Amino acid sequence: MNEIPEKVAQRLRTCTTFPTPPAVAMQVIALAQDPEIDLARVADVVSADPAIAAKVMRIANSAMYARRRQSTNLRQALIVLGLNATLTLALSFTLVNALRRDPSKGFDFGAYWKRAILSGTWGKLLATEFGRRDAEEVFLASLLQDIGMLALDKIAPDVYSGISAFQLEHSRVCQHEQSCIGTDHRSVGSWLLQSWNMPPALVRGAQHSHDPSAAGVENDHKDFVRCVALSGELADVWLTDQSRDSIERAGFQVRRHLGILPNRLHEMFGLIREQIPVAENLFDIEMLGADHLQEIMETAREALVVRNLIEIDKNKDLEHQRTRLTEENTALRVESERDGLTAVFNRRAFEEAVEREFAAAAKNQWPLSVVFVDLDKFKNVNDTYGHQGGDAMLKEVAMLLTGTLRESDVVARYGGDEFVLLLPGVDAVQVDIIARRVVETARSRMVEGSGGQKFSITLSLGVATCDRNTSFPTSQDLIAAADAALYHSKRNGRDRYTRFDEIRAA
Repeated sequence: MNEIPEKVAQRLRTCTTFPTPPAVAMQVIALAQDPEIDLARVADVVSADPAIAAKVMRIANSAMYARRRQSTNLRQALIVLGLNATLTLALSFTLVNALRRDPSKGFDFGAYWKRAILSGTWGKLLATEFGRRDAEEVFLASLLQDIGMLALDKIAPDVYSGISAFQLEHSRVCQHEQSCIGTDHRSVGSWLLQSWNMPPALVRGAQHSHDPSAAGVENDHKDFVRCVALSGELADVWLTDQSRDSIERAGFQVRRHLGILPNRLHEMFGLIREQIPVAENLFDIEMLGADHLQEIMETAREALVVRNLIEIDKNKDLEHQRTRLTEENTALRVESERDGLTAVFNRRAFEEAVEREFAAAAKNQWPLSVVFVDLDKFKNVNDTYGHQGGDAMLKEVAMLLTGTLRESDVVARYGGDEFVLLLPGVDAVQVDIIARRVVETARSRMVEGSGGQKFSITLSLGVATCDRNTSFPTSQDLIAAADAALYHSKRNGRDRYTRFDEIRAA
C-alpha cells in the first residue's frame, strides 16, 4: 500500500465522518474484476439504482458520445457504451453521490467538485484523442485524482483554513500540505483508493496526478497518467486562470507530453465547451456561465491558434535555415574533398576512400583495383603553352577519366600531373580492359589552349589488383604496387599501361 505517515493512516482508518463507497459501488468494482462479466449482470446492477440507470442513459445519448447511435432503453445504452465503460461511469456516479454528502463548512466544496468534474471531462477527451479503449477509466481517475483533499479536510480541517486551495497551483497546495501534516493529498488519495480496493489505474492516477512527465511510471501506463495529470492543469485554466499566458503554458505541456498541437488543442477546447452542459446535468452542478465560456474560447483562440501560426512560421524559418545549412555543409564538404582545378577528388579524399574500400574488399573477399595515371611530357606542355595550357590539359584528362568510369569508382588528382583511380569490385581482367580504353581514348583527344592552339594527349598507367590471385598486406602496399607499375610504363616508352603482376613475374 502507498506509504503515508502512520499517524495520518491511523486517523484515516478511524475517521467516522468520511464516507465509504456505497454497496452498489462495491458491486460495480467486483463486476469489473470478473472476467466472465456479461451484459445481463451489468444491467441488473445498474437498473437497481434508477438514478444511476437514468444517468447511464443520459450520458450514452450525450455530446460525449455524439457520434454513436441514440439509445432508447438501458440495454441499448449498455451496448453503445460497452460493459467496461458502463461500469466505470456507474462507479463514478455512485462515488460522487457518496462523497458529496455532508460537505465541510470551511473547505471550498463547490470549487473542488467543479475542478474534479471538469478534470474528468478533459481526461476523457484527451484519452479519446488517442483512441484509447480506457477513456472512461481515465475519466474516473481524473475525476478522483484529488480525493485526498476531501480526506485531509475531514481528518485535519485546519490544513485548508486561511488558503484558497483552488486559486493556487496544485504543486504549491501539496507543499503547504506537506508542511502542515507531513504528506500531501496525492499520497493520501492513492492510499485511500487502494484501501477501497479500487482498480490500480485509479490509484496510479491519484499518485502521479501532478506529474505530466509520468516520471517513474512504467511505459505501458505513462500515457494514462499523463492524461490524468494534464486534465487537472487544463481544468485550472477554465476555473482559476483564464489568461493567455496560462493557456499557452497548458498548451506547451500538452504538446510536450502528449504531442497534441496548439490548433488541435483549440478544437478540443470547443469540444469541452459542448460537453460542459452534459457534465453539469449528470452531476447536478453549475460550473461555468455562457459568457465565461465565450471569454475562455476567445482567449484560447488567440493563445493557441495564433500561437500555432507563429509556430508554423518559426518552423518554416527553421526549415529554411536547415536547408541552407545543409547546402552550405554540402558545399563545404565538397570543397574540402575536391580538387579546385579539375573538380575530381583530392588526395586526402582518395586516401580515406582507399582505406575504406580495402577493408571492405578484405572482409567480403571481393577484388579491388588501383590505377595510377600520369600525363606524358606534361612539363613540355607547360613550357610550350604556359600554365593555362597545362591547366586545360589537366581538366581534359579529368573529364576523360570520369567519363570512362562508373559513378561508384573514384577519380582523384593525386598531385601535379598524376591522377589515381580506385575501382571497387574490379578484378584483373576487367581493369585490363579499362586501362586499355583509357590509353586509347586519350590518344584520340585534342586539347585546345587559350590561344586556340591544339595539342594531343598521351597517358601512362600503372595497374595493381588485389584479388584471389594477388594479395597485399595493406592499402599502402596496393598503392605502391600501382605506382611501381606506372614507373615501368614511363621507363618503357610511355603511352601505355603496365600491370604490376607483369613486372613482378619478370
